[in-house]
Amino acid sequence: MKRAIRLGRIGGAEVVAETSVLVVAAALVMVLYVDFGAVYPDTDPAAVTAIALAAGVAFVGSVFAHEVSHAVVAQRRGVDVRRIQLLAFGGYTMIEGTSEQSADEFVISASGPVVSLVLGGILWLAAGAMSGAPAAQDAIRFIAFINLFIAAFNLIPGFPLDGGRVLRAGVWHFNDDRVRATAVAVQAGRVFGWFVIGTATVVALVTLSPWALLGALLGWYVLRSADIAGRRELAMIKADGMVAGDVMRSTPDPVPGEMFVTTVVDLYQIGSRLRSLPVDVEGRIRGVLGESEIERLSPARRMSIRASAAMAKIGPADVVDFRMPVDVMMRRPPGKTGRIVVVDEGRAVGIIEPSDLRRAVDDG
Repeated sequence: MKRAIRLGRIGGAEVVAETSVLVVAAALVMVLYVDFGAVYPDTDPAAVTAIALAAGVAFVGSVFAHEVSHAVVAQRRGVDVRRIQLLAFGGYTMIEGTSEQSADEFVISASGPVVSLVLGGILWLAAGAMSGAPAAQDAIRFIAFINLFIAAFNLIPGFPLDGGRVLRAGVWHFNDDRVRATAVAVQAGRVFGWFVIGTATVVALVTLSPWALLGALLGWYVLRSADIAGRRELAMIKADGMVAGDVMRSTPDPVPGEMFVTTVVDLYQIGSRLRSLPVDVEGRIRGVLGESEIERLSPARRMSIRASAAMAKIGPADVVDFRMPVDVMMRRPPGKTGRIVVVDEGRAVGIIEPSDLRRAVDDG
């Protein structure tokens, strides 16, 4: 995970924010301070500062409210939520497992845009009552617009946006086929993305306005998100019912950390490739050693460096229990090594590499 600030927990779900959120909020505060100071020069600078700071906090709060609504509704529908993460220009709610009913997905997905829409409407009405404080009025309207934009953007009917998930829930409800419904939502995202790219390009050519290219960038984002998230979601659906033990490659006893790399290659090599192996250092699995680590070393270095020095160190996200469902495992933040060590009662019993996971899902 990128550097993040842990903000606490809500209903058992960890709440974190990337540091980029603070950067964007600080930039927003500075822009509003300069803008309001220029438009309303007679306003007390301290008041302008307070208004700009409040707007920055409200911006983060708007994104937070959108994501928390997903989490709260999911928990009330009996779906576990693992993490709420705030990003520079949005956020996501990491749900443990998958919704078993189309109605659950519909309500969970729609809750975020509904909350943003309601907040935007309330703030817009509140701004109308602030005619005596024009700087504050503009700030409230700006945050109202942000909420309305968040609602509108997320309602785009393309996976993985909320609108795409709502679309999938509707198709899933009528055809009772979640895989087909996911494919429809992903295709909708692709079509919308290409439509926006094409429209923005034509507008840019006709008007010669570089700002129209921002629309093309938005379309590209939707298109790319649909492709990446769609493939991932279909893989998780296919993996439903599988556990880590079903897809792992069983490994022999861990490699002793004090063993020289050349000895590891001689003892454990399979054919022309060394598959990744767990490395034991002082009685604990501390890392993995595989082809990528071996190739970094010259033949001479392999004779003098030990496995503990050559291995890729692992962290908590690189280790899963033998019985963990594969779809839950795939929703976890990626680990440091790109490989997963599988343990059973504290003992390393296997490793899952990306190729193992792809093969298991494709066969499933």
